[in-house]
This record gives sequence, C-alpha cells and structure tokens, in this order.
Amino acid sequence: MPVEPNTGMQLPYKGEPGYEEAKAQFPELYAQEEQGMAEGGAPPAEMPGDEGPADAMAEDAQMNEELDQEDQMLQMGQSAPMPEKPFSVSAVKTLLKELNKALDSFSGQDIPDLEIEMPSKGAKLEGPLPPELYITLMAIAESLKLLDENIAKKYAFNPEEILTDADLRKVTATLKKMAKDKKVLEAMQGPASDESEVEMEQPSAPGFFDEDEQTLAANMG
Repeated sequence: MPVEPNTGMQLPYKGEPGYEEAKAQFPELYAQEEQGMAEGGAPPAEMPGDEGPADAMAEDAQMNEELDQEDQMLQMGQSAPMPEKPFSVSAVKTLLKELNKALDSFSGQDIPDLEIEMPSKGAKLEGPLPPELYITLMAIAESLKLLDENIAKKYAFNPEEILTDADLRKVTATLKKMAKDKKVLEAMQGPASDESEVEMEQPSAPGFFDEDEQTLAANMG
C-alpha cells in the first residue's frame, strides 16, 4: 500500500474512498506500487504442499514419535524370555496359525497374516519366540486388561510366562476360544473409550491395531 511521504499515512487502494484524489496527488507513488505488483512484488500465494516452519516441526515431531514407537515395539519383541528348553517348531506354528485366525476375528475382516521365518534345528526352535509373534501376544494381553473385567479374568495370559510347549498350547487354546466368543469380538471391534485410549501406551491390540502397527508386524519377518 502506498504511504504518504510527509505524514507516513497509508494511502487508499483502488476502490476505497479517496483513491482518485490520492492517486492524482501522488501519481508517482501509485505508479511504483503498481509496477512492483506487476513484477511480482506481492507475496505469492502459498502453493499446495508448501509447509511453513510450524508444519515442518509438527511433521518432524510426528515422525520421531512413530520411530520411538517402532523402537519400543522392537525392544519389547527382543525381550521375549528364553524357554526352559527349546520350543517345538510345530507348537509355535500351531500358535501362529490360531493367532492369525484370531486377528481376523478381532478386526472383523481379513488382515495380512503374520508370516514368520523361524530359525530352527530340526524340530526345535532356536532361542525365544520371534519378536513379531511376541509383540502381538503382548498387544492382545494388554488389551484384555482394557476390556470387561470378566472377560479379562477369563482369558488373561502373560507372554512373559510362555516358557514351555505346554504354555504355547495353553495360549493357543485361549486364542481359539477368544476368537469364537461374541462378547470378546464385540469389545475388540467396538470403539475404544477415551479412558482406554489414554491408557493404551503399549502396542495396540488386534481390533485396535492402526495401519502403522499392522505394517510393522507384517514386515518384521
């Protein structure tokens, strides 16, 4: 906007009261203003996708938070306890099969199966449960705590206590029963309450999985 050189007052734009009189009195100022706008002096409109400093900081913060969550999940997966003696590969595969079925039931739709490569010596698994399998079991166990108290007591299990093939078979049976329990499915597929969302700092349960967690779990194998 042109400025009156003597008083420093802003002069009116075209269409505003007093424009014609001001332009007649200060033609040079208006000529300079119009020339500057024609040459691109006016600030360019923000292009779609342009990000200001605040947007960039928010995006960086979100990215860092997602990386932190992935790190926490990886660390949790790598903290699976060593078994009392090597797990049977067949027992682990049976658990994985029932887990994939349960995940579909909990979410109410077909979701990508967990596909896990199991380092083994013959019929025995080397080391603890695979991280992605352990993470998913932890997620289910944590989510049970957020459901109805009766459901939680009926199906509660602790992945940290899976130390033998018998423990694997027990959890397998628990998942199979949960996947057929209408109350469990309704609770898993229903919207989480505000209180639940606040408390769910552990990885989300099936039915509560977001896309990032599903992708991470599916690709960790």
